[in-house]
Amino acid sequence: MPSEDGDDNKRRKRHKKKKMGLTVERYGGRLLYMWFGMRFMTLMRLFWRGRFSFTLNCIPDTLALFLFVPWNTPLTWISEAIYKKKAESLKLDTPPIFVVGHWRSGTTLMHDLFSEDPNLAFPTTYECFVPHHFLLTEGTLDHLAKGLLPKRRPQDDVPVGFDRPQEEEFAMLMLGQGSPLITMAWPRLGPQDTDFIDFDGVPEAEVQRWADAYMWFYRRLMVKHGKTLVMKTPPNTARIKLLTKLFPDARWVHISRSPLKVFPSTVKLWRALYSAQGLHNPPQCDEWLDDYVLDLMERVTTVYERDKHLIPKENLYEIRYEDLVKNPIGSMRDIYQKLRLESFDEAEGPMRAFLADRSDHKVSSYKMPKDLTKRIADRLKPFIDAHGYREVVDAALAEPEADAKVPEEAAS
Repeated sequence: MPSEDGDDNKRRKRHKKKKMGLTVERYGGRLLYMWFGMRFMTLMRLFWRGRFSFTLNCIPDTLALFLFVPWNTPLTWISEAIYKKKAESLKLDTPPIFVVGHWRSGTTLMHDLFSEDPNLAFPTTYECFVPHHFLLTEGTLDHLAKGLLPKRRPQDDVPVGFDRPQEEEFAMLMLGQGSPLITMAWPRLGPQDTDFIDFDGVPEAEVQRWADAYMWFYRRLMVKHGKTLVMKTPPNTARIKLLTKLFPDARWVHISRSPLKVFPSTVKLWRALYSAQGLHNPPQCDEWLDDYVLDLMERVTTVYERDKHLIPKENLYEIRYEDLVKNPIGSMRDIYQKLRLESFDEAEGPMRAFLADRSDHKVSSYKMPKDLTKRIADRLKPFIDAHGYREVVDAALAEPEADAKVPEEAAS
């Protein structure tokens, strides 16, 4: 298990709270349950999927879901009565921009930079967590509930807000569609819905239902924003085959990062979210988490390399995270030029202001056992060679073995 070093480790220790009664200690700190965005029957199916295996310490947070979830259905009826006709008749003549790459590769930074362009739009956290009726309630309910959100994400200290850019994968989850994110609900049961990463093995009827739900949400986003949408969700990296059929003219930005950084950071991500969103806690995922992360890294990167030829060359820009952070403005300028995006001059100032505001953000560092480094190097060899990480991986393999034993609360 990779361990965290430095200030980030100290920050996470500050989240440790004394257990009392039915309270639950969440790894990385408490976070509002996302399941409040589901309709009632979708939530009941989620509960049934886990055979109602709640732990007592999660019962108070679970019961709190019923303060809001029952309202989602009537609010959906009202919203659809007002907006459905407009959404379904909308001409989708403005193709989206897809930001893709494995989790923890820098997709959030790229999405945030795009979001500073006043000529572009993005799904917000509220829209992704409450997809059924955001057209009706955004601007009201999100303001009332904003105090329930933490100021920063538990996995990486990035600012949080209902108006911040978000991954549409959460909307698919709230709409009851297949997603590997469903593992967050019942982590003790192990990985769930991994085939929805690339739809390999998923029946065609279920793939079509997923595609229909995606377009349902996309159309309502377009009603709301009326601009080119920048969509970002890591599983889309392996969904090129489907998404190029839905959006043949879409532009794509793929961002890669050294797998020796991505792996421990992804382990840390899932550990935090399984703890924060789990309906039973602690998540007890140590037995399978490392293998799961490595399996998905191999699957996502392999499918991307296999299918990226389906994207017209002029519509795809590939960049490494390491190059982006060295020269973010220059990199964004190149992306705009290659993908024929207009008005970079209008976006540059806000992008620079965003970067200045984030200048004190620190990236976690990790120590990994040599055998784990070698497993990553062996399993991801094609990706490592294709994206220029051979030198850094070989250097890590040549280093002497590090002592990676750490207290459990510091493990990532």
